[in-house]
Amino acid sequence: MLQQVEEQPSEGVSGRRCAVCAATHPFILHLLPYRGLHRHLCTACVLDSHPGSFCPICFDVFLQNPPPPRLRLLCLKCPSISHLSCVTDPASSSPGYLCPLCSNPNFTFFHVTPSHANNVIEINLHLAKQLVAAATIAFESIHNAAVMARINADIRVKEALSAKAEAAQVLDRLNSLLDNQDHQFASKFLPTLASDTSGNDIGENRVHEAKGCSSQSSDADDCDTLDT
Repeated sequence: MLQQVEEQPSEGVSGRRCAVCAATHPFILHLLPYRGLHRHLCTACVLDSHPGSFCPICFDVFLQNPPPPRLRLLCLKCPSISHLSCVTDPASSSPGYLCPLCSNPNFTFFHVTPSHANNVIEINLHLAKQLVAAATIAFESIHNAAVMARINADIRVKEALSAKAEAAQVLDRLNSLLDNQDHQFASKFLPTLASDTSGNDIGENRVHEAKGCSSQSSDADDCDTLDT
């Protein structure tokens, strides 16, 4: 059964293009990490850039749980994984199996053509499965990126706290060394300065006493002279 859907750009991405094929005004744009950046991709480019995440025949998404080896076929040219039960041609199940994308040069995912009469897109069950598969892959990619960002943020916080603690320990050791140096300087040089200061006072007293004695002796001589 076909469904007619008016072709309208997604809200918030109006006028944007697919970051891969540069298609303008695609049916829908999916936001997901692509080559290290968050980009808007059309449904076809999401599927084309994630081979091995879904069966290219029934479009069931594998995510982290691909079918077991006995129930799958690996494409000879790309990482695509197909259900063995989905492959209808027994000859294609040989070791030289090629997925639909590699076996047909004209094959494209989510190939839709708007009607020129009323500008609508016809979505059948096959295209709907592709759309759901691309949306699921985009959601999981964003979710995984958020989880990794949270893990990296926790690691950075722990590294910052550890660096802060190490810096505090270094400052404590530096302050302790400075305190020890001040104490050693005081214990080594202050007693010497104190003894030098007291010695100078004694010497000055002795000088004053000597001057006093000399003055007294001269006065005594003067007195003897007068008496004579």
